Amino acid sequence: MFNMLPKYLRNIENELEVKLKQLKQSTSEILDKKQIYYDEVLKIYRDAFTSLANWTSTHSSLLNKIKNAYEDSLRVRDERICQFQTQDKVFGISMRKKQTENKIKMLLQENNNLKEENLKLSLKISRLKREIGKIKDDKFSDYLCLMRERDARYTLYFENVALHLKLRELDGTSRSYSVDDSYGDPVILKIALEKCREQLSAAQNNLKRMKEEYSETIPRREHDLLDAKCYELTKEVNTLKTEYDIVQNSHKRVLAQKKSLEEELREVKERCSELERSGTPRPCWELCGDFISGGRDRWWQLANGLSSRDMLRVLLKELGPAAESEHLEYFDGLGTDPAIPPYLRHEGRVRNLRLSRREVRVLVNDIWISRATHRDLPLQDYVTRYFEERYQQPSVRAEWSYNMCAGLEQMMDEPSVKLFWGALLGQLSEDVYWRLRDAWHTLRDRLYTHNGGQETLSIEELEKVTRATFPLKNEVDIKNLMDVVKKQLKLKINVVEVNLDKLFFENEEGFDRSELARELYRQRQLAQDKYIREVIAELGRRNLNKTISVDCLKRAFAIVDPAIDHIRMERYIRWAFSDQSSELSAICPLPLRTIVSRLASGDIERIGPRHKGFRRSYK
Repeated sequence: MFNMLPKYLRNIENELEVKLKQLKQSTSEILDKKQIYYDEVLKIYRDAFTSLANWTSTHSSLLNKIKNAYEDSLRVRDERICQFQTQDKVFGISMRKKQTENKIKMLLQENNNLKEENLKLSLKISRLKREIGKIKDDKFSDYLCLMRERDARYTLYFENVALHLKLRELDGTSRSYSVDDSYGDPVILKIALEKCREQLSAAQNNLKRMKEEYSETIPRREHDLLDAKCYELTKEVNTLKTEYDIVQNSHKRVLAQKKSLEEELREVKERCSELERSGTPRPCWELCGDFISGGRDRWWQLANGLSSRDMLRVLLKELGPAAESEHLEYFDGLGTDPAIPPYLRHEGRVRNLRLSRREVRVLVNDIWISRATHRDLPLQDYVTRYFEERYQQPSVRAEWSYNMCAGLEQMMDEPSVKLFWGALLGQLSEDVYWRLRDAWHTLRDRLYTHNGGQETLSIEELEKVTRATFPLKNEVDIKNLMDVVKKQLKLKINVVEVNLDKLFFENEEGFDRSELARELYRQRQLAQDKYIREVIAELGRRNLNKTISVDCLKRAFAIVDPAIDHIRMERYIRWAFSDQSSELSAICPLPLRTIVSRLASGDIERIGPRHKGFRRSYK
């Protein structure tokens, strides 16, 4: 019967038996390992089924439908398993949150009990202190009584000595009297009787007084016992205070952990909702490397760390020149006409180097850094000099110049590149870049000076120094800067320390690549737009075609910004009227529309705040 089967069926069965023998069956009771084993078996049978469907032409459509039905069933099963795993994770987070809340309730109850016990002990200590005060007062009274008794004893002793001396004198002068020795001298007996009566009366008075004074006195033994007990209670109270502080600190830590868990849960929920809304299978991005120059290595260098949307944009930008120009590998030279910028004057074809976005940013930053010491030349002349100093051959200089311009035109979505390109074409003032750079370095230097050269600083001190460095910024701007700092350093909510070295780190692409520099540039542009709108309001915004003279613009600047000096005002006016050499009085008026466009493209900043309550509008 086996020999009657077709040859391809025998081959499929032989291959199936060989693969099943090679597959090692797991004896584990864990469901995941069993599932792995049966998935491997299913894969073997799936391949055999596919081969059978490919060989069988009669029932191929039916077999393919059966295969598709099984594939859909398995895919739905995998999706349900993934959904159950996600629900288990969310359930685990909720259980941990519930346990944390129960633990917090227990700690709060224990805290209240400790507070009540501490109050009772405090009342008991105060009562014992009052009793100790009374004991000390009684002890001092006993001391005074003992001192009086000692003085009385000394007095009686000296009186007794005096009486003995007097008795001897009387014995020597009156030996002629016949008095019985058993009774002694009657005079002495009389004196002794009087003294005894006096002493008895004094002793009775002292005894009566002492009974009245010491009727409520506590003995020394009881005082020592109470003193020792008070010391033990004080020690116990100090121990309870220490334990209370420890419990309170642990309670604060638990609250902080609860807050962080709530933030993490909220982020997980948002991420889950985002994945549910936009989660799609990622395409095979490795294939893009086969269609761009440089292969897969250059593709991964361009797309490393980017999202799918950004990777798509990079791919479209790399494929863009093929659809726009027939000269994919070369640029056409613009010639040597004087109207052409000097760095682009070249005849013939120029090789397309296909600079990446990072290479263009590094080149622009190197031009800015080297220009810091040669700001007397126009930017176009300096760029020409820059390429001439680095490349001796004209063809190589032309390659870098044309490729730089092509890269800049494709990267106009970046503010730093747009600023350089506008300054290079003369449409923007390059002082905008230098003002931004000065603000960046001023903030960095003041933070390091305030911190004594250390690399860490608290977020409160950072906000304080930033507010002092930029006094014209409002509370919203300062808060936005602090939020950008936290976002750039990826700080958590409970972290209050800022690493200045990481915050002001400059790589080869320049300082303006950091999020803090971008926020400073954005706020500067918004402040400049607001400042220019106020100046236009003073000039009369409704009639854009009306001519504006130098005196009118001076007056508007003086009203809007009373703190402006004459040097800065003259620089603003010369930029607005595009005249750097003539006398101010000889400059011709220009339409308001032209003045507005020139001010918007220049380095125009407010010096001081406008006086409150002073507002004027022109119709």
